[in-house]
Amino acid sequence: MSLQPHRLDHLRCADQDRELVAQVLNNAYADGRLTFDEHADRIARAYDARTFGDLSPLTTDLVHQPRPAGQPTPQPVTAPRTPALPTDFVGGNAILSSLKPGAITRVAEEVTVNVWLADAKIDLVGAAFASHVTTLYLGGMMADVKIRVPEGVEVNFSGLTTIMGDTKVDGQVPHPSGIVINVTGTIVMADIQVIGPRAKNPRKYERFTR
Repeated sequence: MSLQPHRLDHLRCADQDRELVAQVLNNAYADGRLTFDEHADRIARAYDARTFGDLSPLTTDLVHQPRPAGQPTPQPVTAPRTPALPTDFVGGNAILSSLKPGAITRVAEEVTVNVWLADAKIDLVGAAFASHVTTLYLGGMMADVKIRVPEGVEVNFSGLTTIMGDTKVDGQVPHPSGIVINVTGTIVMADIQVIGPRAKNPRKYERFTR
């Protein structure tokens, strides 16, 4: 007898399961498949989830359902992605807290950061990148996000929707063949600041980790 999915609903979920659901929700929001209110509601429910039964309704209308036996599954044509290593920085979440990952050795091709009523301080100086083009899915409300980048890294905010917030780039030094970080998502009443090696206040760059 096969085990039906609903019989797993009572099992406890782990932080990793909540993170996977959050990433699906962020991707769906970035694609325009969820409104801001829907995304905010589902993200909050995902982090409050205790069982798989709490998590499963949050993505059932966003992921492909299994096709009946005998029907071929169409294969989408997509560019190959660089697989993330276990030690890669893939993002994080801060709700009424702070996100400070510390030293980052390598940045994954896709990074998801959610900051709600909180702050984040991300230092990319000294980090390697899995891809020359990195996508940063960013969401949050009443947030303060600071990112320090080395020479040769360019942060592009053209895909980010800002509501009653601000983005600022101070002193970044991009290279024609360097790293590009494309930021996408929505922030509300938040300030996002990128600090590069030619910042107007050098001390701000040098003492970023203090």
